[in-house]
Amino acid sequence: MNSYDLPIHPFTGLQALGRRRDGRPIWPVLGGSGEGPHPGDPTPATLPTGDPAAPPAQPPTDPTTAPPAPAGPTAEQLADAQRQATEAAEQRDQLQAALDAINKAINPDAGATEPDPAQLAAQVADRDRQLADLGEQLRAARVELAAHKAAESAGARPDRLLNSRAFVAALAQLDPGDAQFDTALQAAITAAVESDPELYRATTAPVRSGGEFRGAPTTRPQPASLLEAISARLTK
Repeated sequence: MNSYDLPIHPFTGLQALGRRRDGRPIWPVLGGSGEGPHPGDPTPATLPTGDPAAPPAQPPTDPTTAPPAPAGPTAEQLADAQRQATEAAEQRDQLQAALDAINKAINPDAGATEPDPAQLAAQVADRDRQLADLGEQLRAARVELAAHKAAESAGARPDRLLNSRAFVAALAQLDPGDAQFDTALQAAITAAVESDPELYRATTAPVRSGGEFRGAPTTRPQPASLLEAISARLTK
């Protein structure tokens, strides 16, 4: 390199000793090696390191802000759960006792073996049918007894009324427990005797004088009680 190409320092008047690899001049320094930077040289800026596209680091979490652990059951909750379990066990025992009583009533000759559920259901259904039949017989007896009394009061013949299919069919629709039962029964009797005048009671002939006797009256006696009416109905 030609020395004439080296610059002259504007303050010291000294010529540069050479150039660095980046092209900067190397100035002579009195009392030094000349390798350090000149006071007039600008200090290179420090570039930031790291990836500029990376997201900023999250601040450390505070351990005091963590959610508290769920608390366990209190003594009151444990006592309430124990009480509910005891009540459930008592109800189970009561239901089992009731079921045992039903099984014994339906099949008193059964042993200690567990009954067949299908057989038990069939027995219960048969018992229900028997009770329904008895209830229907009792209803029919109550209706016929009431019809017998109402027919006599209306001047009709109870024996012929109760032998009329149309009248018996009308009675089958009546409920003795209904509040309008008496009104409906009277309407059925009126409709029956109006459609068949022979259902009216015949006018009683005047009593003849003398000792003429033709035997006991043929009119069927009126039942004195509901039990007699039911018995008479069941013995037909």
